Amino acid sequence: MASLIVVRPDGETGIVARGPDASLWYYRSSPGTSWRAELVAGPSTTVSEPSVMLRQDGEAGVLARGTGNTLLYYRAPPGASWRAEQVAGPGTTYSAPSVAVRPDGEAHVAARGPDFSLLYYRAAPGASWHGEQVAGAGTAGHIPAVWLPPGEEAGIVAQGPDASLLCHRDVPGAGWRTEQVAGPRTTFSGPSVAVRPDGEAHVAARGPDDTLLYYRARPGAAWRCAHVAGADTTVSSSAPSMAIGPGGEAGIAAVGPAGTLMYHWASPGGSWRAEQVAAAGRGLLGVSMIVRPGGEVNVVAYGPGGALTFCRAASAASGSSWQGTRLGPPPGPGRGG
Repeated sequence: MASLIVVRPDGETGIVARGPDASLWYYRSSPGTSWRAELVAGPSTTVSEPSVMLRQDGEAGVLARGTGNTLLYYRAPPGASWRAEQVAGPGTTYSAPSVAVRPDGEAHVAARGPDFSLLYYRAAPGASWHGEQVAGAGTAGHIPAVWLPPGEEAGIVAQGPDASLLCHRDVPGAGWRTEQVAGPRTTFSGPSVAVRPDGEAHVAARGPDDTLLYYRARPGAAWRCAHVAGADTTVSSSAPSMAIGPGGEAGIAAVGPAGTLMYHWASPGGSWRAEQVAAAGRGLLGVSMIVRPGGEVNVVAYGPGGALTFCRAASAASGSSWQGTRLGPPPGPGRGG
């Protein structure tokens, strides 16, 4: 799924958002300071929710589906203005993109292509984008999730034919290989994926009857499934978002009944627990979350018109003291500040 939030080594938080006029905005806040909004791209430029990344040299990058079903990349080195470049031309991109970055700065992007195909792009810093088709027509639904497994070029988890869940791996010297995570009629949202340092992959997705399902697999092992939350707990308008804490805790943020914002977490080997982050009635459409190196959980929820709410809790293992800030919808063009 699209990632809406990044954290710099100095603690500055960055959040991307699509405005009500299809503009593109970047919010930033250093510890102890108020949020500031910057215009990345003007009206009628941004068709999908954006996805944000951060390279080690400090360059921020934002990917989004543009007009004509193009795929666009916006980058801003530290202290510089935003610049745009085209990753893929018209008629190529039919979902929000997902992005992951290697320590050397190479970016990896996945998106749904024409006729529900699955497309993948990569680019080293300063280099041009290279694209290829991972899977053909009728193989990918919703927003795919790209990840970087140890010892492999890249991995992509995506909804497959007949609402199945598939994992595609780019194995060095062997090309793309596909394995089934879950069978037909199991997956009804885009998935979210996170990886522990030992390479164990963790995936969350909405299941049948608005359940919340979780899958995990160590490298080379079979996938295992667990029910995180039962029927009617995870609304159909939203994909969940998951992250791994520094102690190995798995956390999942999701939109619950009546637009509540829910956080589910489990320590390694433990059972799942749930906490309500924000009350019902906010009309939430989706969420994105990260866990900072110190364990603090950050969740961004967005609603109609690009309205944003930023929530945080001190620990990935327990969000018992959540604090929320409503950022509001992005300002009108030219009114960043």
